Amino acid sequence: MRWHEQYLGKPWKNPADPPNSFNCGDFVRWVYKTHLGYDAPPLLADTGSLRSCIRDIRGIARYANFEAVSSPQDFDIALMARGEEEDHIGVSVGSDILHCRPGVGVFLDDVFTLRNMGWRRIRYIRVLGLTPCTA
Repeated sequence: MRWHEQYLGKPWKNPADPPNSFNCGDFVRWVYKTHLGYDAPPLLADTGSLRSCIRDIRGIARYANFEAVSSPQDFDIALMARGEEEDHIGVSVGSDILHCRPGVGVFLDDVFTLRNMGWRRIRYIRVLGLTPCTA
């Protein structure tokens, strides 16, 4: 079993109750803590408020040193935007994105599917200096 398969189908819930349920920010935080040993501060966004999500995702750089990447690898962070502002976050599994959405839970989608769901802009960032604990 690949590292991400254990999360598929876990429900979306706010507030999250990892590892039983997640929202998008808490899911990324859990993956980083569990698989990379990096315990980031929690995202403070109210997941019911688009404005709050945008504000918190904009501030993600305060958690670690990142670099933008164009060819994603496992564990890179995917920042997604339906409009001008990024309002959703997930984790790369190769070129696919593992993310958690209301009504669906944790799901693995390819970029084509995500774009068809409305996320027109997707960019990837990599936390510098982290190595996966498990593969």
